Amino acid sequence: MRKGEDGELEDLDEPSLEDFQVTEEEIAAKARKKHKHRKRMKYITFLIILALLVNIWGIFPRIVNIPSIQFLLKSNELSKDSDIQSWKEAVVTINGNGRKGTGFVIDPAGIIVTNFHVIDNMKQIQVSFSNGEIYSAELLKENPDNDIALLEVIGQKGNFSSLPLSDQKVEENRSIFVIGNPLAHTFIVDEGTSGEMVRSSLQSEVLIIDVPIHSGNSGSPVITEDGVVVGVVYATTEENKGLAIPSRQILELLDTD
Repeated sequence: MRKGEDGELEDLDEPSLEDFQVTEEEIAAKARKKHKHRKRMKYITFLIILALLVNIWGIFPRIVNIPSIQFLLKSNELSKDSDIQSWKEAVVTINGNGRKGTGFVIDPAGIIVTNFHVIDNMKQIQVSFSNGEIYSAELLKENPDNDIALLEVIGQKGNFSSLPLSDQKVEENRSIFVIGNPLAHTFIVDEGTSGEMVRSSLQSEVLIIDVPIHSGNSGSPVITEDGVVVGVVYATTEENKGLAIPSRQILELLDTD
């Protein structure tokens, strides 16, 4: 009701109940709108996940790839052996200048063998043991022509675990083990067999070893079943076999003044 121009009350037309009801068309329209919103959100979520996966897969292969899985499984199995556990105590990770390599102790006083190319121009050398201990080291002797370097742990004349060196020529097809720090991993054990002696770019002949070698394995000891080091890894072939400098070259360097 309202007053008209003459002051009298007039009836107003009230809306029907149908005006307050939602039609099927409106319900369908709202459903379509909601569906489109959900579809848009799913698409955006998919793009975000895809971007994250691209980023992750850019890093993941550096840490876990097929070679990594293979040698991690083998290393885990081999490391159950008590002798290998003992040998690993003498192996170190060498770090410096953003580079990483491997070395191993040959004297309980803290004398370490590695490749010359591992520590070349390395200003500060750090060596890490499998028990978590970290020390600084300095260059003691070097033979760039045979890619060998001897380091000495600084300020720590402790009783380090060490590996003996062989002065004998290694026989072919002999079982051997390599312990090193390939790729993004540390203290990995692999096994294989010794091969023949061949000429290389180095001054001395080198030993071919039928063991997969990767970046970071430089300086790894080649160990026989008797626990004696017959060589130090320094390179790999196109067939992914290793090349090792015979231990007698290390002994000769030790004997020089």
